[in-house]
Amino acid sequence: MALKDLWAQERSQRLTEIAERQLEVAQKRQQTQADIRAIRQDLNQEAVVLHSMLQEFNTELHETGAEEKRQRQLENLERYKQVRAALEEYVKALRLYEQQARQERLEDIAIRKQKILELKLEVSQLQEQFRLDQVLMAQELTEKLHRFRADLQSYVWGDNS
Repeated sequence: MALKDLWAQERSQRLTEIAERQLEVAQKRQQTQADIRAIRQDLNQEAVVLHSMLQEFNTELHETGAEEKRQRQLENLERYKQVRAALEEYVKALRLYEQQARQERLEDIAIRKQKILELKLEVSQLQEQFRLDQVLMAQELTEKLHRFRADLQSYVWGDNS
């Protein structure tokens, strides 16, 4: 029986704690809702004030709008002229830069072509020199071969001249 009473007592205590927590949650919920209502009221009041300020500003804007619009158009026209002049200067500078860059590229190409021609000429001269050297060596070898044959023939046949 004591176990049953102990279990009933624990159950009762847990139910009491749960009820207390639920009560706390409900109170916090009510407080939060009250805070939200207060914030909404404040926001509504601020919205009304802002709306009236906006209407006053809008009225004032309409009254002074035409003159300001003319003034802005004049300012915009002046800015447009300044921007256009700056852009034209930029385009001129860009074209000049492109022309200079193109000229430099053409000069580089001309220099490279000149170097290529010089290298081709040098290669051609070296090839010609090589051919001449080969011809001279061939002639020299032919003469040596003839002398060797003549020496060999005179040695073999006994021509002691």
